[in-house]
Amino acid sequence: MAGQHRFLLTPGPLALSDEVKAQMQYDLGSRDASFKTITAEVRNLIVDLVGGNGAYSAIPMQGGGSYGIEAALASFVAPSDRPLVCINGIYGERMLKMLQLRGVHAVSITVPSDQPLSISQISEYLEKNSKITHLCFVHCETTTGVINPLGPIVELAKQHGVKTIIDAMSSFGAVEINSKQVEFDILVTSSNKCIEGPPGVSFVIASLEMLNSNVEHMNSFVLDVRDQWNTFEKSGEWRSTPPTHVIQACAKALERLTIEGVSRRAERYCSVRDAIIRATASYAFPLLDARIRSPVCLALTAPDVIRTQKDLDALYAHLVDYNLYIYTKLHSPSRSFRIGCMGRIDPMWIRLLAIAFKDFFDGNRGIRRHLPASKNRFVEKAL
Repeated sequence: MAGQHRFLLTPGPLALSDEVKAQMQYDLGSRDASFKTITAEVRNLIVDLVGGNGAYSAIPMQGGGSYGIEAALASFVAPSDRPLVCINGIYGERMLKMLQLRGVHAVSITVPSDQPLSISQISEYLEKNSKITHLCFVHCETTTGVINPLGPIVELAKQHGVKTIIDAMSSFGAVEINSKQVEFDILVTSSNKCIEGPPGVSFVIASLEMLNSNVEHMNSFVLDVRDQWNTFEKSGEWRSTPPTHVIQACAKALERLTIEGVSRRAERYCSVRDAIIRATASYAFPLLDARIRSPVCLALTAPDVIRTQKDLDALYAHLVDYNLYIYTKLHSPSRSFRIGCMGRIDPMWIRLLAIAFKDFFDGNRGIRRHLPASKNRFVEKAL
């Protein structure tokens, strides 16, 4: 199967359009004027998508989403700062860990991963803790696909004079983000989610105020967002070897996103998500309430059959026989598994998914009895 295209139903990397993949066939020199032009186009398109011209800049960073997040935290949070990390999933936990590894005294608020972050809880914490300097959170937490309230959280931070650092990995490109309406400070995304490009580059979208602020704490070359930005502004070049093929593909992907529009892309993803729900309805059900489901991925539970990672491994292996690929990891607290709705998903794949689910679950239903519904929506850990 080495030369065969997989049918990717994952939350990233994605199935890419032939037009985007074709751009990676061309070899360009990293210091060549043509590549500097492409880099500038990518940066401008990113800023345009958030309506940030004149107030923000987009800084590409070599590496995937986690690299971009750690670069933002390293560049804009000093050891003496006191960031508050709001957590309702794995990626919020990762932000906290990154800060702790850098010796930053970060604090956190945690809510269950099937619930959005609580505005009242954050407000109460900020009222009682005046030393908080930054508010860090994930816009779309792909642990379960829950959408957190971006605008109200940013507004709350502004009221308290707190800077915001936002993981928008899975929301940028499929959820409208307008910097004129939501005046965030730092927002990070990556190439291989709703932009529909290949993995390998992240984008830190930073306010010019933050970029021009003084810094004395930076102790990393590769994570230094300001230095990367200054180099782009002065010479148009990357400081070190860039992912030239990925950037070329991203330029085409961003062009396609601009033409399609964020709202229409969201509609396309929602259609895929709802089709997956219908295709799997006899065997699994969505973890999240419809009001807080994102367009980008779907967390499903099937507690009578999928209870452990070993169970999910069996389902995964079964789907591979149909050339279908979902996310491989079970989220243990909720016993949910994820199917991605992003990328160039062919409707035929979803019809094939329905057949594969029927074959798998009908063959396993007689093995286990149906478990009673948990009162707190999560299957009890003791089971």
